[in-house]
Amino acid sequence: MSFTKTIAALLLLAACPLTARANGAASLQFTVAAPDPVMAGDEIMFQTLVVNTGASAWAPGTYYWEAEVYTMEGEEKKFVAKTDPVTPAENVAPGMAHGVQIPFLVPEMFAGRRLLYRAFLVVSGKRLLETDYRGFQVVERQFKPPPEQEVKFGGDVSFTYKNASPDGWGHHQGITSANIVGKIKQSSFLFNTYLVHTYHRPITPNLVLLNYYAPWGTLSLGDVSPTLTSLSMEGQGMRGVLFERTRGKFYWTALMGRIVSPEEPTLTTAGRFARYAGGFKASYQVKPTLKLSADAVLSRDDEFSITQDTRAVVLVPQSSLVYGAMAEWKAHPRLTYLADVQASAYKADLNAAASTSGTAWKQELKWRGELLTARAAYSSVGTKFVSFAAPSVIPDRNTLDAELGIPLASWSSVAVSYNTYTDNLQNDPAKTTTTQTQTNVSNTTKVFGATMLSVSYMMNTALGKPAAAQDNKTTTLSFSVLQPVGAHNLNASVQSSAFVDNTGFSHDLDTSLISLSGSFRMSPRLSASAGFVTSGTKDKFDSSTASNNTVNGNVAYALPGRSLAFQLWTSLSSGKNDSPTFPSETGTMSVNFETIWLKSRASKLTFGVGMLSKTDKYNPAIEGNELNLLTRYNYSF
Repeated sequence: MSFTKTIAALLLLAACPLTARANGAASLQFTVAAPDPVMAGDEIMFQTLVVNTGASAWAPGTYYWEAEVYTMEGEEKKFVAKTDPVTPAENVAPGMAHGVQIPFLVPEMFAGRRLLYRAFLVVSGKRLLETDYRGFQVVERQFKPPPEQEVKFGGDVSFTYKNASPDGWGHHQGITSANIVGKIKQSSFLFNTYLVHTYHRPITPNLVLLNYYAPWGTLSLGDVSPTLTSLSMEGQGMRGVLFERTRGKFYWTALMGRIVSPEEPTLTTAGRFARYAGGFKASYQVKPTLKLSADAVLSRDDEFSITQDTRAVVLVPQSSLVYGAMAEWKAHPRLTYLADVQASAYKADLNAAASTSGTAWKQELKWRGELLTARAAYSSVGTKFVSFAAPSVIPDRNTLDAELGIPLASWSSVAVSYNTYTDNLQNDPAKTTTTQTQTNVSNTTKVFGATMLSVSYMMNTALGKPAAAQDNKTTTLSFSVLQPVGAHNLNASVQSSAFVDNTGFSHDLDTSLISLSGSFRMSPRLSASAGFVTSGTKDKFDSSTASNNTVNGNVAYALPGRSLAFQLWTSLSSGKNDSPTFPSETGTMSVNFETIWLKSRASKLTFGVGMLSKTDKYNPAIEGNELNLLTRYNYSF
């Protein structure tokens, strides 16, 4: 509970409660990536706080968290990696808040880019909650030599060794990363990999992806994130193979891979089967304005992927088959209509003969004009529809989703979004009917030619029928300003949020956040950045407060000859919670220093040392200091 109250006071960048079913529901209070920005090659935490608004508790071993990371390629999100599942040992009773930190090691190849992530909560094998896409910035750690001239094959490879002082410097870790592009005759390829090496696990492929672009099609091997339709397969990363081919008016894609990794059972948890999926999609351009598609996806558990422990809960393998059709009609150069109809056959036990059938459909309109852009979609997912490869598709739910973008001028724009859903479509008297609505309004304005102002308002309501079962509301107001000053950038933001539960199941919470940051380039050889974040949460039920403060800074300097460069960065954070039941007071300080030796235009060596200190007033057992060291070799070709 102390961790929950502390994490509630961290960077509050999102507050969008989501609810699944009447007997299993969660309200998202916030999710944030910290630290942000993060150094390439460092670990970032996706910190999330939820409230169990369902009628039953989440027992240890029955739920877990995981997150997916994406890049933005134009307007499309490209899957990068999925984190390892995090299975908390906390029993989360109804109305209780629950916090989690999902770690992710940021590959160095993404230095200088902005990544996206979203977190998922899975309870009893069902995806109960998923956050919106949230961004974080990856900053470059080292100085890079000037790029070499173009060749048919090029890229960079790095080898890293890390160690830390606890347990007698026994934390040996190696990292191999590569980013290679090239051309082979009329074909081209892109290869990315990030491998972690430890004593007990010599090779852990956190990321492996090969894209081969040939005249006969596109072949992707490794960590792919395919999309067939929004109801059959979407938002589900997999490790496998994906092939796409276009020939004249025909387009088809085929795929196969693992979408869930196995987890061996323990005395308290049932573990998790490996789950595999295979599917295809075939499309035909009937005429320039009309395209028809057919698709099918089979997802199935591998019951032999783990060794069952009869002392814990025994799992049964499951499967889902989804098949259907889709039509895309360009009714006007600016107006597009989409229709998606899918049917499913679900087996709760592969060893049983019977399966359950369900249906789902979705209609969507898109308008892309000069004066405004708009999108409206309505979907109906039947009570018995199950699609393992589309985890965001929740059965027993009708959803209306709309977006509107209005460019008021070349220097100002307004965006409005509206989402509402209703469940319990069969009016089952044993279930609570939930209607949840989320409205967002935001404005971005550029003044004085460079100053960027952003303001947003969000309101989320969840109302049950009867209202005594669920009735809560979250409102969030935020404002930020970005000010370039020559080669420097200054950023400030404030945010406030209020969560009110009219049923009294959960405590009402008020949260505020203030963030100040800046990046400075004093000369071609000297640059720096600094940031300060303070946040606070007040529990209006017991009047307890939780606060958190974080200060970070970075300085980089290159010698005139540019053969040597130095970088120093530090971070200090403190947290305090005066809860009468679970008080806490913690502090963390880290200092790191690196020396980069540019041996040549193609290679460089990095030597780094660091220190981490932790204090905890109420749990001194976790206090301590540790040293760490790093050696890295980079080669560009």
